[in-house]
Amino acid sequence: MKKIVGLVVLVLASMLLVQAQDQGQDKDKGTEMTGTLCNAANVVLKEGKATCDDSKGGGSPDMVFIDDQGKATTIANPEKVQGMSGQKVKVKGEMKQIKGEDRMWLNDVAHLSPG
Repeated sequence: MKKIVGLVVLVLASMLLVQAQDQGQDKDKGTEMTGTLCNAANVVLKEGKATCDDSKGGGSPDMVFIDDQGKATTIANPEKVQGMSGQKVKVKGEMKQIKGEDRMWLNDVAHLSPG
């Protein structure tokens, strides 16, 4: 009986270790970029470039990443950046096709100081 319990504990510990390693590897995936996070309802075009105008009040469930060149991309996992509209960030992400649309899946987000 002790051997069976020991084997079960060993298998569970191995599964947890593999899962933790997989989660850590997600941060290494993707392209690193800097830009601004924005609620989709706050995105405005100025001179052909997207910018974030938080005075619009937000209200969309979607979040957008606006790169430093003014290109806006909808974020596939907006829960990762909830409440961060208007903040300058460095992200590591990758493009994915979701429901027929290109969206950016964020693997890592780091705040940058404004300016």
